[in-house]
Amino acid sequence: MLIALGGLAILILGLKLLSEALSALLGGSARRILTAATANPLRAWLAGVVVGALSLNSSALSLTAIGLAEAGITSFATALVLGLAAKAGATVALQLAATPLSAVALPIVGVGYLLSLWSKAKSWGEMLIGLGLLLLGINLMVQNLLPAMGSELFRLVRQSLEANPLGLWVLGFALAAFLGSANAVAALALALVGAKALTLAGALALMLGGGAGSGFLLVLTRPSGAPLGRRIAWAHVGWKTLLSGIFLLLMGPFASVSQGMAGALGLGVGGAVVQAHTLYHLLASLLVLPLLRPLEALMHRLIPDTAQTVSPKYLSTEALTSRELASSLALREVSRVGDQLAQMLAEMVRILSDGHGNAAEVARREEKVDQLTRAVVLYLSELSSRHPGEAPLMLMIAASEIEHMGDQVRRILRMQNKLYQQHLEFSSEGRAELASAAERTYQRLRLALAALATRNTALADQVLAERQEMERYLLDLRRSHLLRLERGRVESKATTLAHLDLLIVLEELDQSLTRLAALARDLDTPALGGPSPAPA
Repeated sequence: MLIALGGLAILILGLKLLSEALSALLGGSARRILTAATANPLRAWLAGVVVGALSLNSSALSLTAIGLAEAGITSFATALVLGLAAKAGATVALQLAATPLSAVALPIVGVGYLLSLWSKAKSWGEMLIGLGLLLLGINLMVQNLLPAMGSELFRLVRQSLEANPLGLWVLGFALAAFLGSANAVAALALALVGAKALTLAGALALMLGGGAGSGFLLVLTRPSGAPLGRRIAWAHVGWKTLLSGIFLLLMGPFASVSQGMAGALGLGVGGAVVQAHTLYHLLASLLVLPLLRPLEALMHRLIPDTAQTVSPKYLSTEALTSRELASSLALREVSRVGDQLAQMLAEMVRILSDGHGNAAEVARREEKVDQLTRAVVLYLSELSSRHPGEAPLMLMIAASEIEHMGDQVRRILRMQNKLYQQHLEFSSEGRAELASAAERTYQRLRLALAALATRNTALADQVLAERQEMERYLLDLRRSHLLRLERGRVESKATTLAHLDLLIVLEELDQSLTRLAALARDLDTPALGGPSPAPA
């Protein structure tokens, strides 16, 4: 029995190696196919099946699809179909396991190893090693389960399982949720039916549970993520669970159809498990197509948008017909993002000054900055495609600069939090200097944001002119810290790396806001086709 468990481990390792090798071989091809699939659910289904079959990594593709939906690049329907179709495509791995190739598993591993020694064919070699291990794992499970068939204990366990198909379904669900692979559970069912440890009906019940449970990985990766991502993840699991329950109730016809498909291909009872595995996942991806709208509405009701969900306030699709109007609205939205950054920086000043503050509020605002910046960039890309010019590009750079500064603020707070965890504290002089530098940065940021919002060149020039003075000031703070180290201040020695890192990040923040001011000044240049002044 332990050798059979080892066979299962080898099988899972083989699937992993096979998937990684195929992903390496595909390179950007899979990404290009995926990018082209975002237009509508039908194209998404085709792309999902193709990429799933080529990469065998349906979980990664499902997570990518959810990420695209959360980024606003694709819809709930397209992301859901991509994930379901990828599961169907990835079942090709089990189709290979049901062929006569299983008799030459070790030679395949050997040939793969030799190929992997050649750098140009390394990925091909790893692919063959993965395929050979997959086949070897199934063989080991079958061969080492057969001797246990005659034991009284195994007979009782088998009778108990066969009498309770729902129990086998739950077992398959749990295994797939743990392993993150429907193929692994289906391969286990294939081995069990091949060793006559389970009847075909029992093996199909186990396989159906695995098909439903494999999607649970998507839920586990998004316990408190964006509502849209959680809706897609739960819809995936819910739909697969519902469909597998229907197949469980119709086990007789389902088993007959699977046996008929296997017979047509010249395969035995193990082949019936494999055909059922592919059929279930194909139907799950196809039958959902006419139900996408009501399913999306249901999931939206079950997982509504939260108060933290952020959407643009000024961006308007209708305004894209007018370059000037759309540019002005985009500028207002960028300014709104800048306001969130300014409030983050103000809270950071308080934290550096007092040693405590609302770090959770800063994190919430950074998430808001990220979401709004993503929306602004996508809007500007559409504007640029309709009305080519430099203004959309410059506004996009301004938005990304603001988002980058938000990341820097969070970086400073992480440094401060690390000191708390280590029970370290800046010297009183050091903390005062850091707070003063942060305050100066905050005031300069406000000027840069005001220059951007109003396209005021005088304010922009003031920020640019004061840059050298800020550089000298930060250099003076480094000299001051060095003097404290020379005097042997214990707090300064203990926190010196954090202190110097904070000064570096504050300088990077000032460089970013200086670039922002330069963009604000250039936006006023008529030759660039800049937007008209933003309305109040």
